[in-house]
Amino acid sequence: MIIGERIKLLRKAKKLTQTELAKAIFVSYQLVSKWERNLSEPTAEMMFTIIDKYQLPFDFFLDPVTQQTQYTAKEVILNAFLESMIASYDKRPTIKKVAQVASLEPEHVALYFANSDELIYEFFNEVDRNIKIEIEAQIVSHHDLITIFINNMAPLLYDKRVQLHVLYTRPYIKGIWLAFIKSKYKRILLAHHQVDEQEGLALEYLIEVLTAFISVWLSQPNPEPLAAFQNRMRCLTGRPINQWL
Repeated sequence: MIIGERIKLLRKAKKLTQTELAKAIFVSYQLVSKWERNLSEPTAEMMFTIIDKYQLPFDFFLDPVTQQTQYTAKEVILNAFLESMIASYDKRPTIKKVAQVASLEPEHVALYFANSDELIYEFFNEVDRNIKIEIEAQIVSHHDLITIFINNMAPLLYDKRVQLHVLYTRPYIKGIWLAFIKSKYKRILLAHHQVDEQEGLALEYLIEVLTAFISVWLSQPNPEPLAAFQNRMRCLTGRPINQWL
């Protein structure tokens, strides 16, 4: 199912007109119409906005069947995208450039990704997929959030340090990545913890602080070893989360 069809189904499920959906996400109804008629597609940032607004799964715009049957080709393209970003600090790689790195024709890449926004969206989900599954399982077990961050999340982040270093250092993608990750983990936490208004503010602070820790750590040309980062975090956070509130 293509993106325009998913947007149309979402709108109808919510009993919204194109105008009402457009107002809710601050775009014109003409743009929504173009999406649904497959004349254009939302940017990666807009897809995240729609997901956040309507509390959708973060893989809402992905096709599971296509993922399974075409995984190898997508993996090659995603790896080429990462290589292209490593080579380009201040300019987002084009589909043409990614195709060149992957030794594919641009038309071949376009079978999977119509533009770089779709590629970014898939790349984010691929980087975060296993991390999200593991961390959500820990949160469900009601473990202390700082302990989860240090003992469970930090090792997973370290394993992905090459990809995450790029996401935290490339100006053309860092802002979108931060919005994606903050929104996603806030939703996970709220799904498993009831918080009042004051605790909600504390949660906002906590997410900002932990994101800043990760950004500083993984933005370094040679991030410090995992054990050193974990020890640093234990020294800095030294108290259980309920004492942060």
